[in-house]
Order: sequence, then C-alpha cells, then structure tokens
Amino acid sequence: MIIATHNGKFHADDVLGVALLRHLHPDATVVRTRDETVLAAADIVLDVGGIFDVESRRFDHHQLSSGARTNGILYSAFGLLWREYGTQFCDGDEKVSRRIDSRLVESIDAVDNGQDLYTLNEFNTLPFDISSVLGLLNPIDGLGEANFDDQFDVAVQLATQILLRLKAKFSQDEAAEKLFLERYQATPDPRYLVLDAFVPHGRIASVQPELLYTMFPNTNGGWTIQTVRPNGSQFGSRKPFPQAWRGLSGAELGAETGVSDAVFCHKAGFIAAAQSRTGAEELLRLAIADSVNT
Repeated sequence: MIIATHNGKFHADDVLGVALLRHLHPDATVVRTRDETVLAAADIVLDVGGIFDVESRRFDHHQLSSGARTNGILYSAFGLLWREYGTQFCDGDEKVSRRIDSRLVESIDAVDNGQDLYTLNEFNTLPFDISSVLGLLNPIDGLGEANFDDQFDVAVQLATQILLRLKAKFSQDEAAEKLFLERYQATPDPRYLVLDAFVPHGRIASVQPELLYTMFPNTNGGWTIQTVRPNGSQFGSRKPFPQAWRGLSGAELGAETGVSDAVFCHKAGFIAAAQSRTGAEELLRLAIADSVNT
C-alpha cells in the first residue's frame, strides 16, 4: 500500500493522518509529493490532490466538498480520516473514538483551517498546543536537520505515541467510569463516594449533580478526599473545604479539625488528606457538615 501526502513543510493534520494510517497499515510506504502522477497511483492520498472521496480514498480538505462539523469547525485531512477510520484505530470502541475526536481531532481541524479556539483572559497567554508542538519539528536552520522528510518521520513517531496513549487513557477511563457508577449507585449518601482503590473519575463525578466529595487511598499509604468540579469546568469545586483548613498541614490542621492524623489541606481548598481511613472519614464528615451550614 502507498500512502501519499504533500512534501515540504508539514502540519499536525498530515502528520497525525499519516500516523493513523501507518498504524492501521504498518507495511505501507509513505510518499511525500505533489506530483499528480504519483498521487494518482497511491492507494490513499491525504491533505493534497484537491479531492475528497471516501470510496477512492482521497482525503484532501482544501475544497468545499470536505465540509464542516455541526459545531462549525471545518474538517482537516486528519478529521476526515478520523471520521472514517477512528473507530477502527480504537479497536471498534466508538466511545473511545468519540473522546479522542472531541479532545484532539477537533482542535487539529480548527487550527489547520485557521479557526480560533481560545478567547484570552486577563493572563493574555495562549496554550502551546499539539499543532504547535508538531509544527516545531519542521527543520530549523542551525540544528543540522537534513530535510523535511526526515523530520516528518520524527513528527509521525511522536504523533503515533500521542494517539496510542490517548487510546489507552480513554479506554482506561471508560472502564473506570463504569466501575465508578457501580460504586456510586451503592453509596449511602449521594454527596460523597468512598473508593477502595483510586480510579480516574473527574469527568464522571462532575455529572452526578449531588456529589461533592470523593475519597480514596493514595500511593503513599494515606487517604485523600477530593472535591468534585462543577460539570463542564476544568477547575473549581462544587464545595471547597472549609476556609479555616486551607493551607494548613500536620499538627496545625489536626488542631483545627480535631483529626490527629490529618496531613494537609490544599490552599485552594480542593484536596485534603489524612494518614488513616478513619481520619479521612472524619475530615469527610466535617466537610459535609460544613457544606450544610454554609
């Protein structure tokens, strides 16, 4: 199989598109060219050629026929390929494919089509995104990098690891969320959930409207209590820990709470810990009582 894309400077959409296809077709040969004769002979063509046609496996997006998502983001070559082959890459798991699409592919599509994703706040600082990272791997004068094709291979290797790790992470998250919901359905109080072992749960916890805190063992042998973020928020807490606890640790936190093995409470009020399960359960009880009184 021959996979063809354009030569010269590369961007995230052609890099990730080739990474996706190379994973599905590990024996394929990748050709970077704009020669129409070579493109016509290729089995799959992406980001070049002026044609979008799934049946003939042509995935250019530089024409109106490539379309846009329902949210208005125009498809890049990577987005068109992911729509066709993303679930296959994810071993048939449509939920994982959709999560990668939402978390990664949409942003690649938008950046490649010159659509702004971010509104700056008072910090006036844009994130350094994956498109910027992969674009940085184009040859830089003075670094002794031979040519665009060699650097393209470097970028594809990195992009492949990003895709594989996202697949692994979201597959883990899907299993963890299923387990979390099973445990939450059995909790005696919808305001908290105690887990016998940590499972990733930030997103699934936030969509439980009454849930305020989760508690779980941490890697150093102690126990952690964590606040639940408001649904749709990357930061923040539905109910932070009491103001009087925040920034305290050890004996100071123990004196404030009456929990002798209290370890610390973060100054932002979103996480607290104790050495024992009993101590953590007491901190949790006090936090819930405070939530009722404030």
